[in-house]
Amino acid sequence: MYYYFKTVEDKKKSKIRVNALPGQKLSDGTPVDENLMVSCPTEIRSKFPIGTIFVSDALNLSFGKKYYTTKNFRRLDGRMRAEIAEYDKTFKTTFVDPMKESTILSKIMSDTKLVCPSSKKDGFYMSSNDWNLLVRNIKKHVNTLIVGPTGSGKTSCVKEVCTRLDIPLHVFDMGSIIDPISSLLGVHRLEGGKSIFDYAKFTQVIQEPCVILLDELNRAALSSNNVLFPCLDDRRTLSIEVAGGKDIREIKIHPEVTFIATANVGSEYSGTNQMDRALVNRFFPLELGCIPSTEEKAVLCKRTGLEEKDSEMIVKVANNIRSLYNKQEISSTLSIRETLMVANLVVDGWDLGKAMEMIYLPLYEGTTTDGERSTIYKTISSY
Repeated sequence: MYYYFKTVEDKKKSKIRVNALPGQKLSDGTPVDENLMVSCPTEIRSKFPIGTIFVSDALNLSFGKKYYTTKNFRRLDGRMRAEIAEYDKTFKTTFVDPMKESTILSKIMSDTKLVCPSSKKDGFYMSSNDWNLLVRNIKKHVNTLIVGPTGSGKTSCVKEVCTRLDIPLHVFDMGSIIDPISSLLGVHRLEGGKSIFDYAKFTQVIQEPCVILLDELNRAALSSNNVLFPCLDDRRTLSIEVAGGKDIREIKIHPEVTFIATANVGSEYSGTNQMDRALVNRFFPLELGCIPSTEEKAVLCKRTGLEEKDSEMIVKVANNIRSLYNKQEISSTLSIRETLMVANLVVDGWDLGKAMEMIYLPLYEGTTTDGERSTIYKTISSY
């Protein structure tokens, strides 16, 4: 007797899970609940695409009746003729193996080097859907704009993908570029009594296979748009009209160069500019959300060595502060950067409450008895 399962998307948690197919019964005749999750190895949920069929020769309801357990869990493939025949007969359908179609997604999900990072294992979180999309875009050299709140992992995920794919990464801090002409193109210099044009680093790296990260693009001077436009559209060229004499005036961008940009979007981020619609339209959009609470706790423990009970309290207080921001009762929120700072202080011996006060209170105006700081102080003290 065989049981059949399929990988499905859990949209609420942005994860891949495994559910039993409908119409089946346990050995005692009890109908199988297709809505209950089936416990299985982690690699099953990370390696195979949604819709992959699996087979097992056992299925049991867990103690507490919250999920199913199996053994001898295997992917249903073309070599398992008897199982496939039984599957087709039972469910009146024709088996289709999604791994047969060699799509870029199936290749990504079957590549052990490209398994989505895990909070517990890697100390880094990103939903599998967002991860696979970013890997696909970098593999296909699709310009991508990653937006999301600070601490959501925009820069980290790009670095992680490039490391996994062994692709050179060049980061340009767009917020620190005051003069785009000199920083991205170059400047005239005197050398040996003669004027020469000293080409910027940007002009060199675009001529070789790599990923170019335009970090915090919405902090860049608006004049940088004129430099970037021809790089990002079909022209794929960098115009250098400021060069003199017989110097090169136009550089072709290597076909294996991928431009990735990041941006913090929201009224709380000072020093940012509203991005030109023509600039945004030259990118594939990828929006990252805030890290889920369970994942944030795991990240704190993995990256700092913090005890689980302390990580739970840190995230609980941080979420209450974030809730105040969502209700517009305070002017700014907290990111995982702040909770990591608190975690590190606690690991180094500081009291949990004192560590939160030291990190959180300076972010808000007022005193412990007045203003936003008072609200934060009371939130921390309540725990």
